[in-house]
Amino acid sequence: MPRTLDAVLKHDELLALLGSGDARGLYDAARAARVALEFRATDAMLGLTPVNDDVVARLAEAVRAALREAAGLGLHEAACELGRLLFADGDPDAAFAAVAVAAEAGHGPSAVLAAKIAGRPWGQARHAQALRWLSAARELDADGRVHFMLGLYASLGFGGAQDYGRARTCYEEAAARGDADATFELYVMHARGIGCPEDQEIALAWCRRGAEAGNLRAMGNLGGFYATGSGVERDPAQALAWYERAAQAGHGRSAATLGTMYATGDCVPRSPERAREWFRAAEALDFDWREMAEAVELDPDEWEADAEGAPSEG
Repeated sequence: MPRTLDAVLKHDELLALLGSGDARGLYDAARAARVALEFRATDAMLGLTPVNDDVVARLAEAVRAALREAAGLGLHEAACELGRLLFADGDPDAAFAAVAVAAEAGHGPSAVLAAKIAGRPWGQARHAQALRWLSAARELDADGRVHFMLGLYASLGFGGAQDYGRARTCYEEAAARGDADATFELYVMHARGIGCPEDQEIALAWCRRGAEAGNLRAMGNLGGFYATGSGVERDPAQALAWYERAAQAGHGRSAATLGTMYATGDCVPRSPERAREWFRAAEALDFDWREMAEAVELDPDEWEADAEGAPSEG
C-alpha cells in the first residue's frame, strides 16, 4: 500500500473512532498509527520520498487525540503512551499530568514513567510523589521495572535518604523479575564496593548476566573484559562477538571500539573499510568516536567515513 494512502487511512480510522467510547479500539489504532509514524521518520534516510508533512502532522495529532480519549475512559496503557509522547515532545509537565491518574491507580509502567520524569533536574519537587506511586505498584511489577526505579531512587536519595543497601535489594529483586538494567547496576555496585563488599568475581557474574539479558553497557563491558583478559581468559573472538552484539543493538561506544579495532588490527585483521563502517555506525548512534581514535594514535580526519584518500587496506 502506498505510504501516503496508508497514513490517510490510519488518520480516517482514528477520526471514526473518536467519540465512540471504545477505549481499546482507540488505543490499538493509535499504536498502529504510531508505528507508521516511526517508519515515516526514516523515509528520507532510506532514500524514499517523504510523506507530505501536513498528512504526517494530522496523523500525529489524531494519535494524541485518540490516546487522550482512551486515557479519559480509564485505559491506563493509553495514559502511559500519551505520557511518553508528551515527554518525547519536551513537555514534562504535561507528560507527568497525563500519567498521574494511572500511576495513582497502581499502574506500574505509568509509575515508572512518572518517576523517570520526576528524576530529571526540573522534577525534584515530585520525587516523594513518584516514590509513593512506585512503592504502591511494586507488588504487580511483572518485569522488574518498578523495582529498578525504586533502586535508582534509593541510590540517588530521591524522595528520601540515600540508601545503597536498599538500592541493592531493589536491584536484586528487579533482576530476579527480568530487568536487564538492574543487573548492570549490581555489576557496578559489586565492582566498586558500593553498598556491599567489593568482589570482582561477583561483579563479573552480574555483568555477564546483564549482557546475556541484553543490557547494552554490560555487553560492551563484557567485550572489553575478553579483549583485555580482565577477569577472564583473553579471547579476541568473544570480544569481537560481544562488541558487535552491543553495537548492533545500539551501543555507540562499542561501535567506536570496533572501529578502532579494525583500524589498528587489535583482536581482528586490520581493515580500514570495516573501521570506517563502524566509525560511521558510532556517529549514527550519536557517539563521538574521534576522541577514542585519538587515544590509540589515529588521526580522525584520515578516518572520516566519506573522506577522500582514506587509509587503504594493507
